[in-house]
Amino acid sequence: MTSRPSATDATPPLVSVVIPCYNSKRYLAETIESALLQTYSRIEIIVVDDGSTDETARIARSYPVHYIYQANRGISGARNTGILHCQGEYVLFLDHDDRLLPRAVEIGVRLLGEHPECALAVGEHQYIGADGRAIGYSNKHAAGRDHYLMLLEHNFIETPCSALHRRSGIALTGGFDESLEGAEDLEFYLRTARQSPWVAHEAPVAEYRLHESSMSRDAERMLEVSYRVLEMELPYLQGNPKKLRARRRGVKFVERQYGRRLTRELLGSGSLTTAGNQRKLKLLRRHYPLGFAAVLVCQFLHPKLLNLLLASQAHYSQRVVQARQHRESLSRG
Repeated sequence: MTSRPSATDATPPLVSVVIPCYNSKRYLAETIESALLQTYSRIEIIVVDDGSTDETARIARSYPVHYIYQANRGISGARNTGILHCQGEYVLFLDHDDRLLPRAVEIGVRLLGEHPECALAVGEHQYIGADGRAIGYSNKHAAGRDHYLMLLEHNFIETPCSALHRRSGIALTGGFDESLEGAEDLEFYLRTARQSPWVAHEAPVAEYRLHESSMSRDAERMLEVSYRVLEMELPYLQGNPKKLRARRRGVKFVERQYGRRLTRELLGSGSLTTAGNQRKLKLLRRHYPLGFAAVLVCQFLHPKLLNLLLASQAHYSQRVVQARQHRESLSRG
């Protein structure tokens, strides 16, 4: 880890903000401007254009940024390219449709300066809609907790721009695994948390935009790759019942989240005899038996009644999770 700057250092450390983008003309200007409007003074902005065919290049080049174009490799490849070009002591990954709040970098740099043993500082974020209006708050409650254990249950960071990384920490753990498209963030965070402590705080630092394209990931792919990431963690959990239980909860979370989405895809697909749908059915049978049964039953059951049954199951599962979280908060308090 990089040692904490001394009080006599006149120049604050440089922070590299990496913005990976692909056909990002709709939101890119807002995203770049949120980085330019930081209260922290020393920032370099690296925009990695991952093979865009729209006006992304023109928009990026109209701002004082380091613009890099590459053939399409996916978001992990774009982030890894950004890492290679970083000059800063700290690195922040800012997705093309999200925004930083003005004090995001300032808060992160201060905390990492106060905690030189930590690889990253993570804060809260706000949810915004496609129009930029606030629609919720993250409520991670991550301060003072075991972050590796939390990650086994759920990727509580959600948006990468809520975390500021020490570049020496990234060098220690390595970059993003480009073979894990869709769950590369979770695997990267798990790998980092295994090797270095984190510091978490409760200040909002980012705005995570929820819109149609951000939530339209392939459920089949997400179920497969998220499960694979949690399988990859098993060698590091042996002999630790607490971590193994947390991982089992994480597996259930993944199976519910993407299994329900995959179930709805199949319910609306018509024929189940295509090769693709047969493959999805096998995945459901393995990871989400309730959805598998629902798809089969839908051949005989009225769709409205089936949706009611699925909604009831989802509501019950949510109440169970809320009850568990309430018990955990009482035990901590």
